Amino acid sequence: MSIIKNIRQLKGAAVLAERKAATPSLDFKRYNLIYGFNGSGKSTLSRIFATLQAGAKHQRLPETCVFEIEMEDGTRYACPASLAGLEKRVCVFNHDFIRENLRWDKGAATPVFYIGADQAEAAAQLKTLEASLPAAIAKRDGETQVVKERDKAFAEFKRLTAGQARERLRQPGRYEAAQYIADIEKLGANAKDVLDPANLDAAGATCARSEPPAKVSSVALSVDQILLSIASAAELAPKTIGSVVIEGFEAHPAMVPWVQQGHDYHLAHDLKECLFCGEGLTTARKALLSQAFDDKMTTFIKAVAYAASEARLSVDAIVIARAAVPTAAQLSAEFHTAFEAAATTFNVSLNDIQPLLEQALAALEARRAAPTNPVAIVLPPLEDVAAGVVALGEATTALNAICEKHGEMVDDFNAHQRKAREAIRRHYVAESANGYAQHQASIELATSAEKTAIAAVDTLQDAIATLRAKVQQHGPAADKINALASSYLGHGELTIVAVEEGYELHRHGALVRGEPSEGEKTAIALCYFLSTLEADEKKIKDLIIVVDDPVSSLDTKAMNYACGLIRNRLMNAAQLFVLTHNQQCMNEFKKAWKNRARDEPAKRTASLKFIDVAVPAATQTRTSTIIDLPKHLRDYESEYHYLFGKVLVFEAAGGGHFDYTFMMPNVLRRILEIFLAFKVPRDGNISDKLKTVALRHATLDLDRLNALERLTQVESHSDNLDDLIAQSSMTIEESQEANGALIHLMEVVDGVHLADLRTYCV
Repeated sequence: MSIIKNIRQLKGAAVLAERKAATPSLDFKRYNLIYGFNGSGKSTLSRIFATLQAGAKHQRLPETCVFEIEMEDGTRYACPASLAGLEKRVCVFNHDFIRENLRWDKGAATPVFYIGADQAEAAAQLKTLEASLPAAIAKRDGETQVVKERDKAFAEFKRLTAGQARERLRQPGRYEAAQYIADIEKLGANAKDVLDPANLDAAGATCARSEPPAKVSSVALSVDQILLSIASAAELAPKTIGSVVIEGFEAHPAMVPWVQQGHDYHLAHDLKECLFCGEGLTTARKALLSQAFDDKMTTFIKAVAYAASEARLSVDAIVIARAAVPTAAQLSAEFHTAFEAAATTFNVSLNDIQPLLEQALAALEARRAAPTNPVAIVLPPLEDVAAGVVALGEATTALNAICEKHGEMVDDFNAHQRKAREAIRRHYVAESANGYAQHQASIELATSAEKTAIAAVDTLQDAIATLRAKVQQHGPAADKINALASSYLGHGELTIVAVEEGYELHRHGALVRGEPSEGEKTAIALCYFLSTLEADEKKIKDLIIVVDDPVSSLDTKAMNYACGLIRNRLMNAAQLFVLTHNQQCMNEFKKAWKNRARDEPAKRTASLKFIDVAVPAATQTRTSTIIDLPKHLRDYESEYHYLFGKVLVFEAAGGGHFDYTFMMPNVLRRILEIFLAFKVPRDGNISDKLKTVALRHATLDLDRLNALERLTQVESHSDNLDDLIAQSSMTIEESQEANGALIHLMEVVDGVHLADLRTYCV
């Protein structure tokens, strides 16, 4: 069966460094040792594995944690999206497992079930139902996800629709999805409420105004006079005057008005001689002129003059009216379309009538200038002209009606703006009604499917629980746990006793009062975990087993037994991970798996890893990276060489940045302890031993030894690497001084030893 090959991607996992698809593979093998100091991220790593076991994100992983696990066969499992598949194969032992299953304060544990041999048929049915449960759960979760996605899509639909309306409304107070939903319920959807783009834009423009627009003036134009002027021209301009026969008039028709005026003056003053030429005016000449300028002629000339004057006034009125038409932009936006159409009609009518009127004016002006000469004029039939004039009047009335409506709106702008906002809200309610209903229907369908899927899972789980209660027995597991614990502890004082709801922890046949020792807790917890690996018909050969910190407060013999128990019991597992902070425990597994890890790459079955904690200059944040086990930890039983390697690199860094500066005070303290333990092998604290060394070596710089004294006062005693990455209160400068002082001490006290360390620890 396929095993875990790599953590392909990782982000947001507390101190553990981010991993990406391009990050080199961890290349896990069948047997994997992962060594790291306390606080380096082992618990987080074990919870990542526990997430695979549960098929759901571990509750104690950071909220932002996401990861992707790659299997040897290329299969991938991702958190939180795609976790199902390894629940029956991954088994994790860590502090969370102990906390969830063993209640030390009550001396109790949850049951470990085995299938009874006499319940084979029910067991087979149980197995079938359990096999179908993941698919049912996946379907339920899928339907739940569909509901969430459709709820999200519906919420987005309402948000976007409300946003579109809000952009138009421009009203005090934001128009959000809640107001939109309220309008859906209050206003209802009516197709007639849908506005065309122009009216929607107009309503939006009205809402955008902070104050009403100015009023516009109506167009003043009398169409009756226009028709009368054209009709007069058609009648008067071509009219002939038969009584005009005086010689010379035909040759000089323009003189007719002047002659008539002179004739009338001479008669009125009874002049006998012509004022212009001085010749005498004969009675015959006066009679001839009087006959020519009788009342009809006078009336005709006056009629032509009057008609010409009125025609001129009508032409001027048209010019003024054309210029007086307001632009659409001067009106409120909702009137723009109608006004532009009315203005176009008005201009078309003007363009039809104005040339006719100007033609009539020109003819009348010509006839007034020469009253005796007819003027030809070509006009459409008078009924057609009348129809055009009527159309002009109607166009003028329509144009002015819109201007008046605009004025009424200006007078009551607030009410008009309220109506515009309501129209916009109604528009969006009506326009989005189908989409709204479709979202509701899709959610109802998805919710119904989800309820069906939930019911199916509940029914299946109830059936499984019923069958499990029928076939499971947890009594036999107690014997196995007791046998393991007895061998582990070397005595049979502590025993596991099966009770109805699980197990009780007994000592000398009575319920344990008070918590067991740490060593006993470790023994019971580990033996309990090992017993679960064969429960529920699991087979170790199929399992991916993760053991995090399997030893705690154990003496050497118990620790060796615990490590041996894990190796021997779990050597046939499909894959085994051992995570530890204990150097002795690390050495036990390292010895057992070192050759497997050194084999040719194709034959390699073990990997030795280290969780390296550093503070890179780029981030200035404590970060843990899983790397191959450093050679000094891999090749030596003691941590001494590994730690001194850090001293040499710290020395080489000088005043520059060093990724491990934060841990150097603890490192220096530990090296100093080990070095002085050999040079001053008597009992005593570091300070006393430093004084002894100072007395023996007069060349020691006592001022530099003060830096080591400061180190002993600040850093607590440590007999292991457990707390090496704890933050120190020493400054960087103090750490650098202590580093130099330690090297000085070793050079003076045992220069050969220091030289060897410089050779082997690089």
